Amino acid sequence: MIDWKQGGQMFHGTAGVLGYYGVTQQSADYRNGDGFLFELPAVKANGEVNDIMIDAHPEFDANGKQTNTDAFKYFTAMNDISESSIRGTSFVKLREIAVGYPVYQNSKIKVDVNAFARNIILWSELKGYDPEVSQGNTNMSGAFERFSLPGTSSYGLGVNIKF
Repeated sequence: MIDWKQGGQMFHGTAGVLGYYGVTQQSADYRNGDGFLFELPAVKANGEVNDIMIDAHPEFDANGKQTNTDAFKYFTAMNDISESSIRGTSFVKLREIAVGYPVYQNSKIKVDVNAFARNIILWSELKGYDPEVSQGNTNMSGAFERFSLPGTSSYGLGVNIKF
């Protein structure tokens, strides 16, 4: 069984917080001392660059060489801007594969074997996270995720004996 959903957005709080605390691969890459460029345009309000982004923006010398690589300021600024954690929720999931095979059959007994795998592949913008997860018992509309548990995969084998 394959499931596909196109469109939608959610607040992916885990990404912002993990970047802020410096435990993502992206934050490690930014801390390596080689400098970095923003992956998103600066946030503007009334045509002016946001003060948070000015504090986080790397500085350049007269030759255009980057002189400040303060990734902490960048991720702090991004964590303070909730919209920076909005992600698309489109996905394709391979929800279940099941196979069965008759092994033995006579007039008194029938033996079948079967195997299944559930939730084994997910293609999504949220790498490592399930876009169907949601935080809170009353958040039935979804669209909010922060340290949600990942979907689990399950595998099984079975033998059916009918007599």
